[in-house]
Amino acid sequence: MSTKQSLLLSALLTASAVTAMAQYPTDEVAPVKSQKQAELNTGKIVLGKEKLLTAEQLPLKISGIEVVSALWDTAHLGFISLGSRWMPATPDKAMTPYLSEFVENAFSHLYTPDGMKLLWVIDDLRIGEQPGGMTEKAFVRLKATAYGSTDGQYYKRLYAMDEAKLNRGLGLTKKHHQFIAGAFAELLQKTPEKSDSLWAKSDILARHLQIRQVPALTAQLKDGVYQSFEAFRNNTPVFTQFEIKKGEYEYEWWDIIATTPEGQKGRVKSCWAVVKEGNIFRYVEGKLVQLERFEYGYVISRYLKDSRNRSRAAMTGGILGGAIGALAASGSGHMVSADAFPALKVSPDATAIDMETGAFIF
Repeated sequence: MSTKQSLLLSALLTASAVTAMAQYPTDEVAPVKSQKQAELNTGKIVLGKEKLLTAEQLPLKISGIEVVSALWDTAHLGFISLGSRWMPATPDKAMTPYLSEFVENAFSHLYTPDGMKLLWVIDDLRIGEQPGGMTEKAFVRLKATAYGSTDGQYYKRLYAMDEAKLNRGLGLTKKHHQFIAGAFAELLQKTPEKSDSLWAKSDILARHLQIRQVPALTAQLKDGVYQSFEAFRNNTPVFTQFEIKKGEYEYEWWDIIATTPEGQKGRVKSCWAVVKEGNIFRYVEGKLVQLERFEYGYVISRYLKDSRNRSRAAMTGGILGGAIGALAASGSGHMVSADAFPALKVSPDATAIDMETGAFIF
C-alpha cells in the first residue's frame, strides 16, 4: 500500500470513528472549560451555559425556578488571587440576571408542565481562595432556601441549604464558575421537607430581608466600645470615652482603655469592636482588624483597595494619628481566619463579617 493510500485509509477510519461516536454517545461528559484568563484579569466570574443534571436526578418534578437575590453584597462574589494581586471577584452583570440566566441555562431542560414551581431565595453566594503550597485551595458557600408552589400564589418551604465547600488543586481561579454550578446543582437535588405552612411571596421575601433591619445597618455606628456582637448589631456601645494604646504584652498588641461615667479608667477586658471617628475595628486577641461598611454588611478593609478606600485610609491615618493611624492607613494588615465554617478542614482567610452571627466569613 502506498503512502498516499495509507493516509486516505487513515482519514476514512477517523471519519468513521467520529460518526460512530456521534451515533452512540457514551456516559462520559466532556469536561467543562475553565474560564478565560482575559475575563479573570478584570475579576469577573462568568457562569457557564451548560445543562446540568437529568430529570432522574431530581427528587420532584419542577415547572420552573424563579431566583430572588437577598444577598448582603450584590457587587462582590468574594476575592481572588491573580499572581501577587488580590482583587474583588464580581459577577459579569447585575446579580439578579446573573443568577437567573445561569439557572435558566442550567436547569430549564428539566421543566415539565405538571411540576412544582420553585422559588429560590439566595441569602449568600461567596467564593474565596487560599493560594500557596503544592495545591491551591478554593472555597464556595451557597446559602439559600427553596420554596415550592402549585398555584404560583402561595409557597411552602421545601428545603434550606448553607454549605461551604473546599476544593484543592491547581489553577482553581479559573474554576470558580464550576464550583458555583455544583453548589446550585446540589441545591436542586435536596430532598423536600414536610411542611403544611403556606406563605405569600411578599411575606417570604420580607422574612429573608429582616436581617437588614438592625441599627448597625440602618444608622451610622456610634463611636465607642462594643463588648459583644449583639451590642454592635444594636449600635449600643458600652463605653463612649476610650483610647487605644500600645499594649504591654506582645508585638502588635493593642489595649482599649475606657473611662466610666464616674471618671474611672481601666483596660477593657471584653471587647468585640471599637469605633473611633467613624472608623470601625474588630478587636481580635489584642489585634485591630479594620472593617468597612459595604452594602448590607462589613468587609475587612484590606480587601477594598480601590482609589476611594485609599483616600479614606489616608484620612483615617490623619484622624487617629501615630502608630494606630499608620495601622488604619495600611488597611489593617492582619490576616484572620474565617471561623464561621468549622466543618472545613482548612480555614479560609476571612474577608467579611456574618451579620447574623458575628463570625468571620470568606
